[in-house]
Order: sequence, then structure tokens, then C-alpha cells
Amino acid sequence: MSQVEILMPLLGDKSDVDLMAHTQKLAAMMNGQVACVFTQSDPADMMAWSADGAFAATSVGLIQSARDGNDEAWDIVRKRVKSLGFRSDNLCVERLIGRADRLLARRAALSDLVIFTCETARGKTSISPLFEALLMDAHAPIFIPRRPISDLAGVALIAWDGSVESGRAAKAALPLLKHAKSIIIIQAVGAQDDLDKQLSEPARLHAWLSRHGIASQIEQIEASHEAATDILIACANHGAGLLVSGAYGHSRAREFIFGGVTRTLIKTVTSPSLFMCH
Repeated sequence: MSQVEILMPLLGDKSDVDLMAHTQKLAAMMNGQVACVFTQSDPADMMAWSADGAFAATSVGLIQSARDGNDEAWDIVRKRVKSLGFRSDNLCVERLIGRADRLLARRAALSDLVIFTCETARGKTSISPLFEALLMDAHAPIFIPRRPISDLAGVALIAWDGSVESGRAAKAALPLLKHAKSIIIIQAVGAQDDLDKQLSEPARLHAWLSRHGIASQIEQIEASHEAATDILIACANHGAGLLVSGAYGHSRAREFIFGGVTRTLIKTVTSPSLFMCH
């Protein structure tokens, strides 16, 4: 039987506990395993070196002191995870030392999804830069739990525009979509250019889901200048527990200037649990 891997970057403080509980429930639902990863900078990479002997000796002492501090922090993280009493057969805790964005991108390459808290996704924690790096640069599938994990067995809504990003999100979310009791594909009528219309048809996604044994229905909504609001209203109307969406179909600069669907979906804490892929 296949197993999915859920990658959980750790903050290294008590706030990890709640997210780990969500992650364990998600793993139980998906027959998955959890990899908790704690990243730390190498103090040597941050230290300026000099030919002066006295300064060099001082630098060596400072580096060793910083490494000792890293070791203590790592020990606390391991003990905290162990104290939670989760199953050890589907949980591992790893430590990576170096450039966190590069290391996590490589680590996430063979993971099925990466889980972050809503606060991290909104830029409120010390590992928020890693959220953007994994989403944008590593193209990792990201899951942000905002509702109880049990709600994933209810209604799932897929925001579909036929883009590469929305296609990646739908494919990566397949293990979650298999657990939903109903799936609704929504698309804004008139939002697509005529040249893109054929490839953007929601019937393509409907047929793809059918080939995987998943039933779905299509709902078209009127296009407006408030696409994110329209999506969130549809989620509320259907009581969706999961929203699947592509991320940053436009450049980040354009998204920043014009507001952007992605940024709104990320920052709206009352929305369903969010699954995104760039």
C-alpha cells in the first residue's frame, strides 16, 4: 500500500504542538507518515573571518558557543516531540544545518505535501520566508489547516482556471480529494480569454477526476474584479472544508500591486483549509 509523506517544518517552540496534532490526524486519514524538520543556520556561515590571530581565536570561540546553543535547541525540540506521545512508526524528526530555504527545497522534493500554520503563511513567524520559498521556488504543494481535519471528509472546492498552477494543485491534492464526500469545480464565466477557453474548460478537470474514480460537479460563477471574494463566498455557500487553488498565476509584483487572489486567500483566516501549488 502506498504511503504519502507530510513534511512539517518546525519553528522550534511550543507553537509546533498544535500543528503537529493536525499533522498526525492528517497522516492517519491519508495513511501517511510525518517528517518533522528543524532547520538551523551554521554559525560559521555568519561569522566574518580575519587574518588577525586574536580575532580568529575569538571567532572560533563564538562559533562554538553558537553551535552549543543550536545543540541545546535541537535537544529541546526532540524532547518536546517525544513528549507528545505520537506513534513512532510514522513519525521522524530531522535536523538540517545550513541555508534553510535550499535545504528544505531539496528535502521537500520527494514529499507529497508541506504543512504550515496559517500564521506562518501570513508572514507572522520566523519561518514565514520558508513558506514562500517552498511555494514559489520549490513548487512544493502546500497545505494550510484552518478547520478540523475531519472537515476534509466533507465538501472540497477546486478553483479552476485551466492554468498550470491550478492543474498542479489539483494533481497534488488528489490524495486529499479522495476522502471528500463531494467535490465542486468552480470557474468564473468570462474570466478566460477565447484563445485559452478550450484548455480552461472545467470539463477537462471533471474528466481527469473521473479517471481516478472521483465524482465531481461543475459550478460556474459570474466573473468579477473580486475573484478571491467570489471564491470565498462559494466556499461558504457550500460549507467547504477544503479549497484547492493554484498560487500566483501572475507575477508576484503584479499580485502585490493589484492585490491578488492568492494573497487574499492566504490572509483570510476564516476560509476553509487551503491547498495550494505554484
